[in-house]
Amino acid sequence: MLHIFTRSPFQSQAFSDAAAIISKNDSILLIQDAVIAATVEKSPIFQFHDAGVKIYLLAEDIVARGLQGKLRVDVNVVDYKGFVGLTVDNEAQMKWA
Repeated sequence: MLHIFTRSPFQSQAFSDAAAIISKNDSILLIQDAVIAATVEKSPIFQFHDAGVKIYLLAEDIVARGLQGKLRVDVNVVDYKGFVGLTVDNEAQMKWA
């Protein structure tokens, strides 16, 4: 399953709510303000990363927020083509706000 987050962990409880259902076979895509989660210490995204969940960030949203070079976790950065590829590869998807 592909879990798409749109809001930062400071704006939403979505990361903690999702922790109960995300498994290591799932993937996470951070878009819009959610990309901030990969730049802060003790972010909830680290628990997913440490559990082996694949994490992706949308490049355009990183650039739009001036966060290049500030990522604190090893993630995959994708462009819009990669975003579409993730949705094609993952029939089941859930959007978290």
